[in-house]
Amino acid sequence: MKVIVLGCGPAGLAAAHAASGLSADVRIIAPKSQTSQNGPIFLNTPIPGISTDHPQGYIRQFVIGGSIVDYGVKLYGDVNISITRDGHLRTGIHTWSIQEAYDKMWGMYASLIEDREVKPDEVDDLVAQADLVVSTAPLNKLCEAGHDFIYQPVAMVFHSSYPGQPENTVIFNAYPEVPWVRSARMFGYETTEFMVENIPAEPYRIVKKPIRTNCTCHPRVLRVGRFGTWDNMAWIDTAYIDTRTALMEMLHKDEWDQII
Repeated sequence: MKVIVLGCGPAGLAAAHAASGLSADVRIIAPKSQTSQNGPIFLNTPIPGISTDHPQGYIRQFVIGGSIVDYGVKLYGDVNISITRDGHLRTGIHTWSIQEAYDKMWGMYASLIEDREVKPDEVDDLVAQADLVVSTAPLNKLCEAGHDFIYQPVAMVFHSSYPGQPENTVIFNAYPEVPWVRSARMFGYETTEFMVENIPAEPYRIVKKPIRTNCTCHPRVLRVGRFGTWDNMAWIDTAYIDTRTALMEMLHKDEWDQII
């Protein structure tokens, strides 16, 4: 089975790892650059064969100044935009380090990366060359029809902003008068996110949080990961699961189709 993965971030390499685990012939196409993963991100579930058996951390989450709904309204200005998958913020989460998992997968799969950017008009040719094409590349860069891509920009600085914030905590700030929206200390990294209209006078990086799109280009490509699906609720560990699930469905289609 031949699998082509577009993208070499953590989600892309998780997809490649899933395909490799099923003995697929894996090809990865992306600008060959390992990106730093020092934001408030973590693995909700371990990636088999990559993450350790036991959780590497326990992240405690808090909301101040209101509810998680109030935080969502402050950030997005829209109560209908989800902050969590089920609408509820878990008080605590057993986690695994994304950076550690990414470093390990990079060591395993970097040699497979073709160092180039895929153009929208070559995606269909790649589909014809493989049994499955999995894309974690930013969906807006592969769109051929000028579809809408809605996102929320935030400015990220590299320190926590809640005074005396404990290690391995994330604080969601719903206070409307306070300029920052989320402060995190986890796995040795500190970050704070600000609304772009409240950018602090210090070094920062703009991060785009994808919200939704109406893009229907390349329907034969499996989209996984946050930017591959253009969904802020898509996570890196689900890229592994989604890819493995699709391949298992393909491998066993004939025998499963006989069950009526």
